[in-house]
Amino acid sequence: MSSLTWLDFSDAERKRALAIVELLGRSETRDELGLGAIRDAFAEAMFPGMSTVQRRARYFLFVPWTFRDIERRFSGRTGALERARRQELLLIEALLGAGESDGVIGGRARKDLRQVSSMIYWSGLERWGIRRVSGSREQWSRSLARSRGAAVDDDGQLVSTLGSWWHSGLPEPPDDWPGTASLKLREDDAEYLRERIRERCAGSLLATLAERREPWTEVAFAWQLEMPDLSDAQRRLRDHAQRFSETMHGAALLYNHELARAHENDERIEHYRVLLDGWVQRESIADRSATPLPDTWVLLGDIGARYSSRTREFVEEWFSLTTDPSAVVSDGRLVARVRARELDVKKGQARLSFDAARETWRGAAGAGQLEYRWASTQRQLLDIIDVGGA
Repeated sequence: MSSLTWLDFSDAERKRALAIVELLGRSETRDELGLGAIRDAFAEAMFPGMSTVQRRARYFLFVPWTFRDIERRFSGRTGALERARRQELLLIEALLGAGESDGVIGGRARKDLRQVSSMIYWSGLERWGIRRVSGSREQWSRSLARSRGAAVDDDGQLVSTLGSWWHSGLPEPPDDWPGTASLKLREDDAEYLRERIRERCAGSLLATLAERREPWTEVAFAWQLEMPDLSDAQRRLRDHAQRFSETMHGAALLYNHELARAHENDERIEHYRVLLDGWVQRESIADRSATPLPDTWVLLGDIGARYSSRTREFVEEWFSLTTDPSAVVSDGRLVARVRARELDVKKGQARLSFDAARETWRGAAGAGQLEYRWASTQRQLLDIIDVGGA
């Protein structure tokens, strides 16, 4: 498949994406102990194109519809990104006016929204092949301004002379869009997204689940969902991701427990002690023989994970020291290892080492168990499966 590629990428675009994660403050996305590279490698292998800040599947269509419309009407003119922003803000009002509330990006901020939906979905659109040109939003705007402007086709319709950045099979929006809008996918929309996932994400858990035709009851983690139709490779990936998530969760809980102790916050100390007790019970009966850590490193190499040697050392030491998980709080080696790891990752911002940094703790920091973008993925998969919108 042919594609166009731009060589200069916008650092500002990446920084804005990171800012979204920080502002939302989700417990999993905060990487206090430097496990993000492994977390993201598992997530991308299982659910390519997804991110924790995505909301609903129809934004995979809203964004290209908006940008393609601007390509068609404003080719050869400047200010394309500002036009796109205005359209994205109008979309918020259209969705809210139609009674939508669950998953509307900017539903609270409205005209003050800083991170519009195209920023959130831009990377995923390329991964699924809906955006066929590699480049930033700014590059899209500049390419539109440099084009030769508009022309009239044989039917008398005004068209852009710019080669569109969007997949030729993209469905047309409803006739009344964007004046009215719905987050519910039409059947043709859902089939188009399935086709894109099928072609660009073949072999992933995302692709397998997207083929389902019946919705399921939502679960907290992908491995809690019955998936008898997985291949051996998919099952292996899921199982190792689960083992890593469950075992390393103890380190996150111990980190927050120690912060609660440093703050002399009895309520939080008890809260994390209860969570650690639950973790101990689960780890005590877990079967690690099915997913040995050496095999996890091989698997991570296969999926292209890039992590430091210090990250690997920390994980290996945590796995080896928690062979008796009941000693997680009393074993000073575990506390010392978590403290040293945070210092290595955060330097002068390490809360367990520096009083000033410790004051930024608000009761939870990276305390959530790794779910590998599952919450967002599950919601959007169910959008694709439960169709019937306009």
